[in-house]
Amino acid sequence: MERVVIPSIAHFVWYGTRLPYLHALAIRSAATHGGFRAVRLHHTDALEHLPHLVALRDLPKVEFIALDDLALCEEAAGPELAELCDALESPVARSNLVRTALVYREGGVYLDMDTLTIRSFDAVRATAPGFVGEEHIVFPREVVESWDLLVKAKAYLKTTIRDLFRRLPHGYRYFPRIEQHYHRAVNGAIMGGVAGHRFFREYLEAMTKVPKARWNRRHALGTHLLQATCAGYDGDDLHSFPPRVFYPLPPEISAHWFRDYPKGVDAREVIDPATCCVHWYASVRTKKVVATMVDDTRVREMAETQLFSSLARRVLDGEAIGL
Repeated sequence: MERVVIPSIAHFVWYGTRLPYLHALAIRSAATHGGFRAVRLHHTDALEHLPHLVALRDLPKVEFIALDDLALCEEAAGPELAELCDALESPVARSNLVRTALVYREGGVYLDMDTLTIRSFDAVRATAPGFVGEEHIVFPREVVESWDLLVKAKAYLKTTIRDLFRRLPHGYRYFPRIEQHYHRAVNGAIMGGVAGHRFFREYLEAMTKVPKARWNRRHALGTHLLQATCAGYDGDDLHSFPPRVFYPLPPEISAHWFRDYPKGVDAREVIDPATCCVHWYASVRTKKVVATMVDDTRVREMAETQLFSSLARRVLDGEAIGL
């Protein structure tokens, strides 16, 4: 039987007119290091004419595609999904629907804007007709929904310990010694599949069944529903990659990506030979630092003292990420 391979297409989704440099770098890295035939930025608004955006347009693999998210959702899963999309207040929440609809309708790999692709996705795309990735977290769906006080107490203890490693200088080096005690759960920041994959259809259908009162609740349509859909999926055509492939530093510990280490750092001590893309969690304590990362020059200036820039500089220079 011929092996089914996920299409060599990367999808990014953007709401708004201003695309920051580091998000443009996510697209650029996918185009230069991901091994994709096409890298598509689906955007809802006219984008500001910024230097890093001009540079993106010059890359032969990058395509800019105007996005009508309501039409996409209706085409992928009917008017119920379009109604849901229209009711969502947050672009982040709407992107949960759009990313899934894109993968289901067109096939390919969806990537969040806070990623950095460092190696080819060829092996990932050939592993199974569909894939998701796991991260190490404290509060998966089953913990959030649990009424067991002991379960809650353990979770808050783990949160405290994780916060200690976040604050500890070079805490990213030591957290792997205890990460096996944290839950592994799927995250939708990086996922992919062939067009029409049953798992993504079931995920879209599950979204339409979420009560209206929960539509704008955090994680209701994203990670928690994704985790529930994965847990209930009975197919053998969906692969779940371990954290080292996409999430080498988990939430909170990921703050170390942008911490300044004056004595020097090398990002290669963080990644694994299996890591092909790094999700750096834009929502986790990085906003002020990320705002200062405005161009290639800044990345090169920080390459000796910041983990993220240490890795990004190699991507900019077209280097193979050796270990």
